[in-house]
Amino acid sequence: MKKLTIGLLLMAGLAACKGQIHSSGTGCVPGIGQPSFIPVDSANKMLSSYLNSINSGQNDTDLTSIIFDADTLRSLLNDTSHGKIVKVKCMLAHTLCYINSGGQNQPCGYRSGKLTLVVAGYDLSNNYVLNPIGKAMNTGMPCPTSCPATGTAASALLPVVIPVQQSTNQ
Repeated sequence: MKKLTIGLLLMAGLAACKGQIHSSGTGCVPGIGQPSFIPVDSANKMLSSYLNSINSGQNDTDLTSIIFDADTLRSLLNDTSHGKIVKVKCMLAHTLCYINSGGQNQPCGYRSGKLTLVVAGYDLSNNYVLNPIGKAMNTGMPCPTSCPATGTAASALLPVVIPVQQSTNQ
């Protein structure tokens, strides 16, 4: 049933896009023709849409982000002992705490502490590249509950930064 629901949602999304993929990379099919980096205003539009959809201003239990330790992520990406990682796959999963407390195979909605990401890299042949001892990365901290309280990262949106213009003098 879940696969059918996901399939229907994907088909509805594609139908809403009418199959159009714009040359600017802002089409409806994610990942196709899109740049690796997007402007902050586009990221904030995407973030705001999600946050508004879960009513995050009045709701402090739904997951708004997952925070990973940068050194752990660097270690995953820089390790070539089992092949070179060319892409990273972030997979939605239930937390072990949620599963072990009786939630296995049960929907949890978007609840913080119940939903996480399992992160694994893969190579040019589309084969997973696990760390040297055969593990995938899952050290994400749920936000809300483990969000930074200070600095710009305390905000759910990214700060607008005006890029420094490069001199065109030759």
